[in-house]
Amino acid sequence: MEALTKSGALKASGRLQPTSTATTVKVTKRQNAGAQRPLRGDEGAIGRYFLIDVPDLDSALSWAARCPASGHGTVEVRPIWVM
Repeated sequence: MEALTKSGALKASGRLQPTSTATTVKVTKRQNAGAQRPLRGDEGAIGRYFLIDVPDLDSALSWAARCPASGHGTVEVRPIWVM
């Protein structure tokens, strides 16, 4: 959170697109395990989310891999819903 804030990437919250558009990140032994399949709606609930402004999916996945939750859970990267 602190690194996101200092970098200027953290932005305001917004509506998320469906889980079918998501890419998930799970880190094993602090090495990026890579992109995984989308989560099904019955696999869990979102406990917290961050809206960040980055130029591409690779940048978003890099931030997701740095999230402490990625080491013991799954971090979902999803585009915002454009109104």
